Amino acid sequence: MRGAPRRRNSRDRGRRDARPAARPEIIVRRPLRNGRLLAWLVLQQAEHCDLFLQDLMADCDSECEMSSADRALAVDLSYGVMKRRRTLDHLIASRLQRPRSQTEPELWQILRLGTLQLLVGRVPAHAAVHTSVELCRELGQDRWTGFVNGILRNIHRLFSEEEATGPSSTTLPISAGRWIRLNEPLLTDPLQNRAEWFGQCFSLPSFLAERWAARFSIDDLVRLGFAASDAPVSSLRVNLLRTTREEVLQLLQGASLKAEPGHLPCSIRLQRTIRPDQIPGFSEGLWSIQDEAAMSAAILLNPQPGERILDLCAAPGGKTAHLAELSGDQAEIFACDISERRLAMIGSTTGRLQLRSVSTQLISADGTDIPPGPFDAILTDVPCSNTGVLGRRPEARWRADEESLEELIRIQTRLLLQAVERVRPGGRIVYSTCSMEPEENEGVVRSVMSVLKDWSVSSPQQHLPGQPADGACQILLTRNS
Repeated sequence: MRGAPRRRNSRDRGRRDARPAARPEIIVRRPLRNGRLLAWLVLQQAEHCDLFLQDLMADCDSECEMSSADRALAVDLSYGVMKRRRTLDHLIASRLQRPRSQTEPELWQILRLGTLQLLVGRVPAHAAVHTSVELCRELGQDRWTGFVNGILRNIHRLFSEEEATGPSSTTLPISAGRWIRLNEPLLTDPLQNRAEWFGQCFSLPSFLAERWAARFSIDDLVRLGFAASDAPVSSLRVNLLRTTREEVLQLLQGASLKAEPGHLPCSIRLQRTIRPDQIPGFSEGLWSIQDEAAMSAAILLNPQPGERILDLCAAPGGKTAHLAELSGDQAEIFACDISERRLAMIGSTTGRLQLRSVSTQLISADGTDIPPGPFDAILTDVPCSNTGVLGRRPEARWRADEESLEELIRIQTRLLLQAVERVRPGGRIVYSTCSMEPEENEGVVRSVMSVLKDWSVSSPQQHLPGQPADGACQILLTRNS
């Protein structure tokens, strides 16, 4: 999915507005030299804007003087808190003797960071408490230190050393299928209220938890929950016009990077996330970062040399470049988007990959100036709720509600209608999202096809998160000759 509306959940706004107006004066010194401080700052900024964490982190990079390890720590902590916010808040609130509204949001953010470290256990408990207390001092709030120390120590006492194996009111997920046992039944019993338990346990808003609990078994919910909580798998799409998968694997092995062949002939799965410019072959255009589910969209469209192809919502350009590669860079590809800045990203990507068959076009939000066609093939990768990629875009879970879903469906329907108007007889469309919500997938296609007579529709190509890649849905529509 590309270009989803960035909007704040109105229920979240109401909770923030209910807090006291008074705020401590906090001055964050620059340059930033501490990963925990950077994570705190980015999370605080995210509370008051609709930018993604990766954008906020990039904006702060010019103000940082820290090691790559500290920068990685900041990413892990900020993404971890954003993913597990509901669970962390539930744990913290259980140890408080006062309403949350009487705790400053800036202080609450420190408690979230400390609780996350206690939960995932990547540092010893005493270090998680100590670094959280020190963060108070770095922010010039010595008066918070005793409170933070006491709350985090009480939270640590909740965690048992006894092994846990699955869902209950006394177990919490850590990562990769592992669970931790609680010394108190703090969660709803999953047998009594599956949706409430799922939302508390895997940190999802009630809107999504209730929808998924109505469709999936507990075993499936657990798999989906871990996929939404764990760090996503990183995959490379090999540019087969310039190299082979075997050659790229050898390059990675020579750089001591662990990797293995992916599930698709062009894919490689990395064992850990690493900055693209630190992977050999980046500047030479030998590969692109792309999830295997996303690769499936261009493969399903099956672009051919000599075809006129429209990528309707193209930025940032990963699928566009894949279309060019699959067609041997011999098609005529029109890549459209409503953002000039994001269109520039397409040019940067295709330039690095040495692809020449792509031209870009800025279009208006209503799509009235989309190239008229006719086209042999159109990729319609529409804005969506991102519910298939919550592990990669953690903010998306907190932006999902009934109002935003209805707005997205209207946009998706309009875009698909604009696509079908531009396909020649015998041509085809791939309708693509990274959503798991049926209304955004089969629902939109069914609605559009109900008013058309000369189209055939294939079965949805549904990818569930973590099996083995991101969640996505792709549907092939073919116009009869």
